[in-house]
Amino acid sequence: MIGTMFAAALLVAAGSTTGSTAQAQVWRRPPIIVVPRTRVFTYPVYPLYPRPFFPEPYYYSYTPRYDAGPYDVAAGKGYHDGFDRGREDARDGRIFDPNNSSHFRDSISAGYRDGFRRGYSDGYSQIAR
Repeated sequence: MIGTMFAAALLVAAGSTTGSTAQAQVWRRPPIIVVPRTRVFTYPVYPLYPRPFFPEPYYYSYTPRYDAGPYDVAAGKGYHDGFDRGREDARDGRIFDPNNSSHFRDSISAGYRDGFRRGYSDGYSQIAR
């Protein structure tokens, strides 16, 4: 009886130690390593000062929209953008239509749109002569 139990235990142990190919097919994700990015700013050392001169600290600033600002500032930006777009459209043989520009269509500023129309007209007529 003890011999039979020992033989059964030996068979179970031998069967569990031989691995199957199904165990080798388990996919494990590679480890994710996060490395922090550092920003290094080197400041010049001036020999006239007893210690290094450090300029104003570096800050990330907010960049406003392309059509932001008072009416006359936005109109100036719009004129410049419209002039360039009008020249491109005339050079490429497109029809006169300022609405083809996404900057004109998506603008929230009346000044930008007015300036864009004037600039587009001037730029288009300069090339289309």
